[in-house]
Amino acid sequence: MSQENVEVVHRAGEAFNRHDAEALAAMSDDDLEFLPALASVETGGLAYRGPKAWGAYFARMDEMWDDWRIEDLEVFDAGGDRVAAVFRLVGTGRASGVPVDHRIGLAYRFRNGKLWRMRSYLDPAEALEAVGLRE
Repeated sequence: MSQENVEVVHRAGEAFNRHDAEALAAMSDDDLEFLPALASVETGGLAYRGPKAWGAYFARMDEMWDDWRIEDLEVFDAGGDRVAAVFRLVGTGRASGVPVDHRIGLAYRFRNGKLWRMRSYLDPAEALEAVGLRE
């Protein structure tokens, strides 16, 4: 199942850049839990959960950022139901106009071939470690 999970992460990255909440929801388990690295700012420390998680996440991102996307996506198979990704999150602050280009790591767990648990990290090495890999 590992290669299929890697492919799902690549497709999820493409859907993310299109801001396609419906496509991401179709790739996600109904019990999805996504904890962004900036959760304390974005959600008061709470995770995005369930079928409407992507729409809520994109709405919040649109409030804070202009022209946001991921670039240079690298996906790492950790075996079983675990995958990690490292990428650059690029955008412009909506209020400040300040450009942002930050390297992020994301740890994934899958259930039945769908995104189930996701946590992003400001330090990509932490995402790799979370799935049992090292940078």
